[in-house]
Amino acid sequence: MKNSKFKITHKLGIAIAITLFFKIVFFRIDEFFELDLLFITAIVLIIWQGNEAIDNFLNKRYPWIENAKKRLVIQSLLSVVFTSIALFVLMYLMHQLRFGDGRILNRKMIEIFPPAILFTLALLAVKIGSEFFNALKNSLLEVEKYKTESANAQLQNLKNQLNPHFLFNNLSVLTSLVYKNQDKAANFINELAKVYRYVLDTKNAELVPLQDELDFINHYIYLQKIRFEDSVLFEIKIEESQKSAFLLPMCLQMLVENTIQHNETSQANPLKVLIYTHNNSLIIENPILPRSNVSDSTKTGLKNIEQRYSFFTDEKVIVSNSGEIFKVILPLIQKK
Repeated sequence: MKNSKFKITHKLGIAIAITLFFKIVFFRIDEFFELDLLFITAIVLIIWQGNEAIDNFLNKRYPWIENAKKRLVIQSLLSVVFTSIALFVLMYLMHQLRFGDGRILNRKMIEIFPPAILFTLALLAVKIGSEFFNALKNSLLEVEKYKTESANAQLQNLKNQLNPHFLFNNLSVLTSLVYKNQDKAANFINELAKVYRYVLDTKNAELVPLQDELDFINHYIYLQKIRFEDSVLFEIKIEESQKSAFLLPMCLQMLVENTIQHNETSQANPLKVLIYTHNNSLIIENPILPRSNVSDSTKTGLKNIEQRYSFFTDEKVIVSNSGEIFKVILPLIQKK
């Protein structure tokens, strides 16, 4: 209700201002406060409301973003025709109410009509330009909102991937440990709980400190070493100055998991995974030991990481495959 009253007051104020402008320019001082002051204000409001009705109608039929060129042509033609006819008819009625001489054209109408049309068209051009850029801005905001929601959904999907496969494999390991080494089984359960606690804690996080991700990956590596024993070796070298930098949650875990899934592991020829920092980046590197029973990767996980990173930094995620070494370089994000 308050907003509606404000709009009415706003329109009335502008209409009065336009009326005063025309009275000052086209009428003598002794005519300034005559009754046509109200008539001109009414004319301004009627033309304004008419053009607004045209605008609202075209917003439904021809939205700016979908067909800007067609909308511009149609709205310009309709507004010019409506404004010209309405202005002529209303000025004629105003003249007849004052003088009643039946004349279609008079000196004052000839003087006022052309500048009134030009003035109206100038205001119309400003309004059309403003509406177009507002529509463009809202469209860009919608696109960004969609991208953000899409990235969040992809992040959630990546996190959810940890649940079924990871849990099943570790429950199988735990079943074996319970019978062989109960103390080790207790430690295993504790580390497994810390992994899932991290997943819950970062459920809504967009970025996490590298230190937190390293703590998480150490718990994850503990579980993998119980499962694969000496078939997988990890070497982590992180510069102390980089531990406060940020990266996307779960990225490091996903890359380590991919390394294990797509490479052969054995105690005779263990898979060596290097995790280190260099030039403000986190690097995950491993020799390529392709497994014979693994289907070709769709690289969906890597594409998701690249897309998610694009929302936070202009630095690109680099994926390198030399044929012997597979390397992924994640930019570290410095929060200001």
